[in-house]
Amino acid sequence: MDGRPHRVPIEGDKRGEKGGFYVAHLDGRPAAYIKNHRLGLETTWKAKGYALSDEDKANLRAEAAQKLQERNEALEQRYEHTAQRLHKQLEQFEAPSAPTPYMVLKGIGVHAGVLADKSGTTVVPAIDVDGKVWSVAYISPEGRKRFAKASRKSGCFHVVGGLERLRAASVICIAEGYATATTLAELAQRPVVAAFDAGNLESVAKALHAKFPDKPVLIVGDDDQAEQQRSGRNPGREHAERAAVAVGGRAIFPIFAPAEQKADPKSFSDFNDLTRSVLGRDGAARQFRHVYDRAATAAANRLERNEHARARTLRAR
Repeated sequence: MDGRPHRVPIEGDKRGEKGGFYVAHLDGRPAAYIKNHRLGLETTWKAKGYALSDEDKANLRAEAAQKLQERNEALEQRYEHTAQRLHKQLEQFEAPSAPTPYMVLKGIGVHAGVLADKSGTTVVPAIDVDGKVWSVAYISPEGRKRFAKASRKSGCFHVVGGLERLRAASVICIAEGYATATTLAELAQRPVVAAFDAGNLESVAKALHAKFPDKPVLIVGDDDQAEQQRSGRNPGREHAERAAVAVGGRAIFPIFAPAEQKADPKSFSDFNDLTRSVLGRDGAARQFRHVYDRAATAAANRLERNEHARARTLRAR
């Protein structure tokens, strides 16, 4: 309980994964924030309050505010230090000339911006809306994922197709994982954002919506039926829908053949899985392109109406 962020293993993690996160401190009034990224569960905790004078309460609040500011400043400094370290580290990796083992596993191709090391690990930089690298996702050949230690991930993402193409796109499309985002980018020949996990969808959506307020936002979520059967929760759907509501966007999910998903819900949850289902790439392409093209058409029509309205205003003047 040192006031610093800690990643920890949680139930359901594979070896080396750390899907849990917490920050806790003992100064002032002891408190903590805890998050389970796998389930999308988060909670806060505070020590019980006791009878204190108004002066004591004021002193505690002032001390807590000061400590919070100090922790935030220290955290930002650590993030900046990590960002500088990663900037140099990325120079050691190379763009793969052929799909990495993970790409082969997921049936996706090589796209600019992704790197690889000599062991076959896929290296995916995570950027902010201005293009600065704050973290890196390392994906093993078997699909295990980890992020650079002491790095900032919240609100950071990777754009399959590049940030410049995203700036020119008519729709901001955000998927949960890198393989899903790459699959969608290949199916639609459009840039697609990878938020890396369900818990980061809302932060990424808000950041991109603030940067591009005139672009509609499409959230492509996972349908976590296996987790719903196990715990009664569907974090993929919950976080995607929450992110869509936060930015006035729309959430969509893959539609599988009912018997196929019911028989093996763990293997069929996202659009990448859909390409390997009985519906195949053609079925996945039809589902996604239909929604994406409608959103793009609506955005174009809205832009045209706005242009006409501005023209009428200028003529009236």
